[in-house]
Amino acid sequence: MVLVGCSPKSDTGSQNAGSSPSASNGNSSQTPSPTPPAASVSVTSQHALDEIRPTDTLTFKVTNGTLASVAVTNADGDSVDGTLSDGVWTPKYPFRLNRSYTVVSTLQGAAGSTKVTTPISTLDAQANTAQMLYSGAQVGAGMPVIIKFANEVVDADQRKAIQQAMTVTTTPQQTGAWGWIDNAQLMWRPEKYWLANSKVSVEGKIAGLATSSHRFLTDNLSGGFTVGGVRILYVDIKAHTMKVTENGKTVKTIPITTGKDGFITRSGTKVIIERDSDKIMDSTTIGIPKGSPDYYRLDVKWAMRVTYTGEFIHAAPWSEGQQGSTNVSHGCVGLSMANGKWLFNLCRAGDIVVNTGSNRNFKPFEGIGCWVYDWKGWQGLSAV
Repeated sequence: MVLVGCSPKSDTGSQNAGSSPSASNGNSSQTPSPTPPAASVSVTSQHALDEIRPTDTLTFKVTNGTLASVAVTNADGDSVDGTLSDGVWTPKYPFRLNRSYTVVSTLQGAAGSTKVTTPISTLDAQANTAQMLYSGAQVGAGMPVIIKFANEVVDADQRKAIQQAMTVTTTPQQTGAWGWIDNAQLMWRPEKYWLANSKVSVEGKIAGLATSSHRFLTDNLSGGFTVGGVRILYVDIKAHTMKVTENGKTVKTIPITTGKDGFITRSGTKVIIERDSDKIMDSTTIGIPKGSPDYYRLDVKWAMRVTYTGEFIHAAPWSEGQQGSTNVSHGCVGLSMANGKWLFNLCRAGDIVVNTGSNRNFKPFEGIGCWVYDWKGWQGLSAV
């Protein structure tokens, strides 16, 4: 009986002790686990997100998570290439001006994956363009690399940045330097004339660089040219002759006429700018109006321009009687029809024309004027 009486008490006690946790399941007072905070992101750039500059990057700062990926699209929905590194997204090509973009950040956090959309837009500004003149051509030994800008680059620091973004490669290697003839022309010339058969290659990583407070370059630049033989035309204004040399040897000496009083041909080292087998020359373009005794309008053969101010080397059959003895032109170098055709077929843009014998000097801005300067003077035109 004692065993019988004690056994149930022992069982009951055991059951109560064992059932205590289950009995409290229905009225638990435990605190539920908190909901993980959602990941968030802050997107910034070097400028306000509605005034992004072409070379700006995007920086992402994530809270409560990590940045898994970034996708950028333009207003047409096209993907914009770029790279993400250490929270900074860099476009493969500079942003375009006056455009809107959509940035989608994919975040990974304790609460899972989240996508955040951020609209951005670029600065309302104007574009500037640059081109390499004579790219792809075979040129003469006096032709510099010429980078022509559609709009001036007035600020010195901006010219410096552009110049530092340019690279010139020459084969064979030759010493040279950049110089700004004016705010819209950047040139690279060798210390001396190009060696015969040189190859010149130019690269400019200039896209996105500013050229004023409201204007930016929109594209990179690349180009190049090859150099043929070294042709130099020596024009003796007083002696009325032209000595034609190629690779250091005299090929021919030609009787010529040059500018008469009031229209003196400029002395100095010029470069052939362009060639036209047939050209209309009108004196009104150089300030001689109709009605003037010096007015002319002529159909000229075998014309090679050497200045922007109207000096050419060309056939002048009307002055063949004076060629070799008297200067009767309006500043051009006149040759016979036969000599004019022969010289035209020999020469290329970039060939060198050394003029001596007058007291009127050729100025750098009057043509391709890089050879007006000696080497030290040319280096002084660098922005770096």
